[in-house]
Amino acid sequence: MNTLLVIHDAGDGEAGERWRPLTDAWPGPALAPDLPGHGSAPLPEGATYAASDAALAAYRALQDAGLHGTPTVVVGHGWGGFGAELLAAAGRASAVVLVDGLGGPWVDVDGLVADQHRWLRQVLADPATTAPPSTAPDPRLAHGFATIWERSYIRGLRAAVAVPVLAVETPASLTPRDERGDRVLDFSGGARVVECSDASGDSVTQALRAAGWLQSK
Repeated sequence: MNTLLVIHDAGDGEAGERWRPLTDAWPGPALAPDLPGHGSAPLPEGATYAASDAALAAYRALQDAGLHGTPTVVVGHGWGGFGAELLAAAGRASAVVLVDGLGGPWVDVDGLVADQHRWLRQVLADPATTAPPSTAPDPRLAHGFATIWERSYIRGLRAAVAVPVLAVETPASLTPRDERGDRVLDFSGGARVVECSDASGDSVTQALRAAGWLQSK
């Protein structure tokens, strides 16, 4: 029986709790851990963050639960979708669900640098991000991360994802609507897009049932 591992979005105030309807409905072991700096989880060592850290933190939670090595469906929401893709590319997922996880507009190398500058200026201009964090989620996470959406890099990553992928897209998605069908073609294991009203745990659970990815207990 497949294990479910959910990687929530960066800066999500609900953190793992958002996904309780899905973990409760899953007919097998299910985890939706709070990532470092969210919910009840402490700050990361060094108090710094990178988009890829979510994959490591989520997989450690799987190891701590004794579930590593089991077939695992990895759900990633927003920036958590990038972590889900990294786990799948490393052979640590039997299937992937990306909730608003196909990424923002494509950028070139100059665009990557420009967005790093934009992000840094935005963070430094926010007093909450330069003060010692006193709330969860860590206020620095409200700004997310600078873009990673350079097309050749992402296409190479997705070519390494050789398991089925379901992209669940809501009105909040940053992916241009006319590009969604093309983006899933980069996954070598096959992928399709379904629409969902929002990224609540209840709505995504219903979308997975409708897509045949979730059976009743």
